[in-house]
Amino acid sequence: MAILVILAIVGLVALTLAIARLYSHLAVQERRVVGAWDQLERLLVQRNGHLQQVCTEGGDRGPAALRDLHRSLQRQETARRQGDLTTVAEAEREIRSLWDLISSQGLDLKAEKEGEAGRRVAALDQAIRDTLVRYNSALDAYQRTRRAPFYAPLAWLAGMGRYLPLQPPSSDKTSR
Repeated sequence: MAILVILAIVGLVALTLAIARLYSHLAVQERRVVGAWDQLERLLVQRNGHLQQVCTEGGDRGPAALRDLHRSLQRQETARRQGDLTTVAEAEREIRSLWDLISSQGLDLKAEKEGEAGRRVAALDQAIRDTLVRYNSALDAYQRTRRAPFYAPLAWLAGMGRYLPLQPPSSDKTSR
């Protein structure tokens, strides 16, 4: 009888450790998704701040696309704060196409400011693309794990979040 009690206790401890290991693995995957999203948000805020400064410096004398860019930046910021990934992606496509249009037309700013803004935005755009790839990759791994037979009930019980993929802009002519 004592052996059965000891075996039951050992079995419960082993089961508890197995569940803790599964949960830990799932939580690490979720943290990777959240971390990539946080990085993406930081980069979007930085890049959009530079673009907003260009819009402000261009003022009313700049091309009409500057005003459209300003509206798209505001739309994306609102969507980002609300967690509306579909609108974030749509606004991102608008922002990139408008920036390409504005860059090709040239701005009525000092040449060094225009060149500096272009370099900063280009560098941040590349970082955004790279982070977008990391986000979607982490999300894919998380979703596969979350759907696995032993993980699915655990994810449901733990209230693990469901996240959506964020697709890169299709109108991006600088992608490789």
